[in-house]
Amino acid sequence: MSISMKYLFVVAVAAGIFEALSAVWLNAPNVAGQITAGAFAIGLLGCAWAMWTRQSFVAASVIALLLLIDVAGVPFYTKTSAADTAVQLTFGLIGIIGLVAWVQVLRNRRRHRIAQP
Repeated sequence: MSISMKYLFVVAVAAGIFEALSAVWLNAPNVAGQITAGAFAIGLLGCAWAMWTRQSFVAASVIALLLLIDVAGVPFYTKTSAADTAVQLTFGLIGIIGLVAWVQVLRNRRRHRIAQP
């Protein structure tokens, strides 16, 4: 597994755990928010598992899509305090790191395909 896949895996696990905590405890404002956070947690952690065990490019791409949606939503999430704002911005930054890692996965995959006869 490449280093960029490992970074993406770590980001997916961290974001998945955060989403799971958000679903049951942290900051989901209503039932719909809790269900959405739970679905994101299942998606991120399930794809992280598939990426780790099978080195699945499809799972890595699904993780990137979920991170993109999560990062794009950061400005629109309800923030109730400075601590909540800091947590949201921190996980937005972690999501951006995951997206950069995914771009590197794409570049490595393309290079690897070109190098093969």
